[in-house]
Amino acid sequence: MSEDKFGKTSYVESIFYKLSETARVSELMARNFYKDFTERGEYILDLDEFKILSHISQDPKLSQSDISKLMYKGKAHIGKILNAMEEKNYITRVLSSKNNIMVKQTVLTDYGKKLYDYTDRSFKKLGERVLENFSSEELESLALLLDKMKQTMLENNKIYF
Repeated sequence: MSEDKFGKTSYVESIFYKLSETARVSELMARNFYKDFTERGEYILDLDEFKILSHISQDPKLSQSDISKLMYKGKAHIGKILNAMEEKNYITRVLSSKNNIMVKQTVLTDYGKKLYDYTDRSFKKLGERVLENFSSEELESLALLLDKMKQTMLENNKIYF
């Protein structure tokens, strides 16, 4: 970042720190929300499971490798989560071909779809309580700016996960 944009701001006052801090609080909010459900004996997907099913719902043809890239996590780590999700009957994996290569495609089971929909509604209620303090225009601008920043970082840096 140039001297004028970073100025004399310390790291903990910088945009990068504020983004990191906000992302961490958001993650903790979601994980604590999940704990509240399990402590009451209700069940929703945990955050990683929910993220994976969200990606699969958006694009059912995703492979394990595709999901790992979208979640910025290692393929082996995603594989462990997918194996556990398959054991819980949230998903099933079927062989298909992609660019003439056999890959396992992940498909939501009926139970997985039901649990995903319930979790999605629950997380949306949590998010609405936070986002009610922002106008639609502010949220749209924020989303565009965050996407632009992420894309710029990905294009200009080597990112390892």
